[in-house]
Amino acid sequence: MTPLKFAFITDTHLYPNAPQNFAGGLQQQINSLALYERVIQQLNEFDPAFVVHGGDIVCGGNSFAMTSEEYVEALNTARSLGEKLNAPIYYIPGNHDLDPETGSKASYLECFGINNRGSTSFVKDNIRFILMDAQEVPEDLTHGYVSTNQLAWVERELKMATDYGEEIIIFTHQLPFPSVEFQGMGSRIANSAEILEIVAPFEQQILAFFCGHLHLNRVYREQGLLCIITSGVICYPMMWRQVLVYPDRVEVLSVPIDLPEVYADSEAVNPDNNPYLSGRPRDLEITIPRIKSQDNN
Repeated sequence: MTPLKFAFITDTHLYPNAPQNFAGGLQQQINSLALYERVIQQLNEFDPAFVVHGGDIVCGGNSFAMTSEEYVEALNTARSLGEKLNAPIYYIPGNHDLDPETGSKASYLECFGINNRGSTSFVKDNIRFILMDAQEVPEDLTHGYVSTNQLAWVERELKMATDYGEEIIIFTHQLPFPSVEFQGMGSRIANSAEILEIVAPFEQQILAFFCGHLHLNRVYREQGLLCIITSGVICYPMMWRQVLVYPDRVEVLSVPIDLPEVYADSEAVNPDNNPYLSGRPRDLEITIPRIKSQDNN
């Protein structure tokens, strides 16, 4: 049977005409346009039904000394690149997608918002895909925050999935809840306890959370909920996720970006840390059993 295919990319950190690479050269901003163009090519070769971008599309926020003009240029370039995809692409904002001078999300929403919102949902193959906006904050706060109104919307979406016998996949930029390995506030959404409280009753229907932010590959479970962290496009190990949805399972595969010289430059910065960023075999490839809706009736 032909599976439903979708892709997840994150942390492209696009910076056209970047003055330097960041994180000591680990992040390849000077090559960020080439990386973005190559991942678009690879996505089209994969031919997914849709793509989700997990945020930090550009280098806004507080860390990269972009001007507001450079930030808007980067957003527009990313939008143009996304239009080269042969499939729809859905975006959620990361903390670096806010205006570097004002902290505003207005320009981001103008480029990538749906009905002037950073969150959205849709249903395919009896799975409800929920894309959360964790940047409901006045400026680049590494941890982010999800408002009470959006949490109420998420809860309605979860209940709707229950009513229609759907399974659920949720996307966030920062971690939706901490793990044993990642406890710090900078890793997760500030009010992650509220998120966990809302989603916990729907554990059996939630197949996985997909997120980025940490620039590494990791898979973990918390209170029965599966979280799949995906490395950034911008730096080693420079991977994205192919996801194949079958009637009985979801297969998640990691795919490297095929730009050998750029990859080698990032890989050489701190080789002792590379195994940590790349992850274990189980962080790179995972199969998630699907729960037949009729089995729950």
